[in-house]
Amino acid sequence: MQLSLPQALDIAKEKSLIYRRIKADFKSARYSYESFMGTLKPQISINGVLPSYDSRLDNVIQPDGSYKVQSFRRSNIFTSLSVEQNILWTGGTLFVSSGLNQFVNDQPYFQRQYQASPFVIGIRQPLSLFNTFRWNYQEIKLKIAYAIKKQIEDIESLNLQITSAYFDLYVATMELKNAIQNEIINDTLLRISTDGYNFGKIAEDELLQVKLQLMNAQIDAAQSQLLVKTATKRLINLLGIDGDPSVELLPVIHMPVLDVDLKTAVREANENRSDLVEFRQRENDAKMQVKQSQSRKYASGEIFVSYGLNQTGTTLSGSYKNPLNSQQINIGYSMPLVGWGKHKNDLAAYRQNLEAVQAQLSFDKSAFDLEVENAVDQFKQLQTAMPIAAQSDTIARRRFEIAKDRYLAGKINITSLGLAQDAKDKALIKSIRALQQYWVAYYQLRKATLFDFATNTKILAEEAGETAAMK
Repeated sequence: MQLSLPQALDIAKEKSLIYRRIKADFKSARYSYESFMGTLKPQISINGVLPSYDSRLDNVIQPDGSYKVQSFRRSNIFTSLSVEQNILWTGGTLFVSSGLNQFVNDQPYFQRQYQASPFVIGIRQPLSLFNTFRWNYQEIKLKIAYAIKKQIEDIESLNLQITSAYFDLYVATMELKNAIQNEIINDTLLRISTDGYNFGKIAEDELLQVKLQLMNAQIDAAQSQLLVKTATKRLINLLGIDGDPSVELLPVIHMPVLDVDLKTAVREANENRSDLVEFRQRENDAKMQVKQSQSRKYASGEIFVSYGLNQTGTTLSGSYKNPLNSQQINIGYSMPLVGWGKHKNDLAAYRQNLEAVQAQLSFDKSAFDLEVENAVDQFKQLQTAMPIAAQSDTIARRRFEIAKDRYLAGKINITSLGLAQDAKDKALIKSIRALQQYWVAYYQLRKATLFDFATNTKILAEEAGETAAMK
C-alpha cells in the first residue's frame, strides 16, 4: 500500500489503539463532569419499604407493673416521593416530599392504620466555613478543562510518534535503496577493475579495495533490509493496521515555511496547554486543605428545618382529611475546646505546603516557558538547515558521479572514489534525517503550543462543539 504522511495521520484517527485510548480517557472525564453537573439539578426519587414484617414474642408491662409475654405479628408498607435540590453557594439541600405509611397489627388484635404526609418542605444546611460542594464544583470544572486540553495534546503526541515512525521507515528505505545502488555500482567497478588487473593496468591492492567496497555495500544492504522490516512493523502497529502489509512511502515534498513568532508561541501555549490547568489544580488543592483546616478550628454542625402537613386514619382517604401542621427544627453542633495545638499546627503545616506548592509552580511555569522557547528555536534552526542539507546532498551526488567517471578514465585511484562515495552516502542520510527532524520539530511545536502556525489557528478537539459548553 502507498502511504503519505497525511494519510498515515488520518488512518491513525480511525484505527490506532492509542487514539481509541485517548478518546476513551476524554469520554470518561466528560461523563464524570456531566454526572456531577447533574447533581446541580433537582433529584427526583422514590423510596420505601415493601413490606416490613415482624412476628415475635415480647414482654409487655402490665398495669400492676408485672410482665406478660405476648405474641405480636405486624406489617408495615411505606413509600415516599421526594425532590431534592443541592444549593451550590451554601452547600445545603432543599427538599420537597410526600409520603404514605400503612401499619397493620394481626396479633394480639387486628388493627389497620394509615399515616399520610401529603406535603413536606425543608432544608438541610451544614454550618461550616468550608463548603465541600462548592469546592467539588470548582475541582470538576478544572478537571474537564484539563481533559479537553489533554486530549488535544495526546493526539498531537500521537501525531509526533507517527511522524517519527514514518520517517524512520522512510530513512531506512532510502538507505536500502542507496545500499542496493552502491552494490550495483561496486559490482560494475569490480568487473572493470578485474579486467584492468588482468591487463596490468591497476595494482592488486586497488582490486582488493574494490572487492572490500562491494562486500561493505552488501552488508549495508542486508542491514538496511532488517531496518526497513523493523520500522514497517513499528509504523503499522502505531496505525493499528491489521495484518502485515507491504508499505510504500510517498516522498514528503511539501514543506511549509513558517514565520514563528516567539511571543505568539508562548502566549498560545499559556492559553492552550493542559499544564496551566494542572498548575491551577495543584494550587487549588493546597488552598482547599488550608480552608478545611481553618474551618476545623471553629464550631460546626447542621441545621435541619422542615414544615409540612400530616394526618392519620383507619382508611386511606381518612388519612388525607383535615391534615395537621408538622414542623421540625434540629440544630446540631460540634465545637473544639482543647486540641493541644493540633488545629494550630495543622493549619501552619497546610499553609507551608501551600507556599511550597506555589514556589514549585513558579519554577514549573518558568520551565514551561523555556520548553516552548526551545521548541521554537529548534524549529527555526531546522527550517534554516533544511535547504543547506538538501544542497549538500546534491553536491555530494555530483561529486561522486564526477569521481566515478574520472576513476573509469584512470585519472584517480580507488581510494579517492571511495571517499567520494562515502561523502555521498553521508550527505544523503544527513539530508533525509534533516527532513525527519524538521517534521518532528513541526509537530513538537504544535504539541508545545496547541497552535497551528501554518494556518494561524488554535488546534481544537473534534468534540469542540460538544465541549464548548463545559468550559
